[in-house]
Amino acid sequence: MTASLLLTIKQWIRAILRRGGFEVVHRTGDPVLRELRMMHETLRFVPQEDLRWDDSLPQLAAHAHLRHLLATQRIDLVVDVEANCGQFARLVRTLGFTGDIVSFEPLARFQNELRAAADDDGRWRFLSVALGRTPGECDLHVYQDHTFSSLHQINAAGQDRFTNLVTELRVERVSVRTLDQLWLALGGDDSRRVLLKTDTQGHDLEVLAGAVGVLQRTHAVVTEASFRPIYDDTSGFFVLAEWLRTHGFSPSGLFPNSHRQEDLALIEIDAFFTKSDA
Repeated sequence: MTASLLLTIKQWIRAILRRGGFEVVHRTGDPVLRELRMMHETLRFVPQEDLRWDDSLPQLAAHAHLRHLLATQRIDLVVDVEANCGQFARLVRTLGFTGDIVSFEPLARFQNELRAAADDDGRWRFLSVALGRTPGECDLHVYQDHTFSSLHQINAAGQDRFTNLVTELRVERVSVRTLDQLWLALGGDDSRRVLLKTDTQGHDLEVLAGAVGVLQRTHAVVTEASFRPIYDDTSGFFVLAEWLRTHGFSPSGLFPNSHRQEDLALIEIDAFFTKSDA
């Protein structure tokens, strides 16, 4: 069969399928493109849910940016603060990161799962503590949707927006350490090129304040930041960004992840910051 005949047959098959409402898409090994296809399959069933689209599509752009950041900054150590059930560590592995990962998660329900995943990986380490500005103990508020669990209580704005998802189930007493305090025990040294990710539901500035020494070796920071805080006693994006600026970091990418339903006012973003070698 000649190449031109094969091309004609392929075009004919595509034309028939399009008339039936289908589209032929080539398979891909690229993780971002695979995620795009999965997102397309999900969103095509909710074409009228504008807020679902606004809060989902930026995640894909954030993952593409993260992959670029890991490569261009030559990251060899990812510090994953508030690992939850390990989503971020698995994401960077999917994106091709092969270096070391250290995850922190104080919530009891995920600790066995994280230990097992870290053991299977071989270059992933897990510690069952919270991080903050100073060592001690703190109350961890556990909510119906575990991704909202925090050392801070949900405020009225958070309750209005996320309703039953932020119903408090219990309080767990957890140990708090500083990243600077643990750095040497984690095998950290001046040669490491660190990406520090912190998604602590309102406690991120406290984590960073306890990691001033580690930030000197850090080349990228990924953090969740609020424009309209949903937790009590927390700092918003502009305070966080200014604090990072004074420590040599500049914004690299800002990706919305939640909006207010009634007016689309931005609630939270995933914020990426980088620091040059200079």
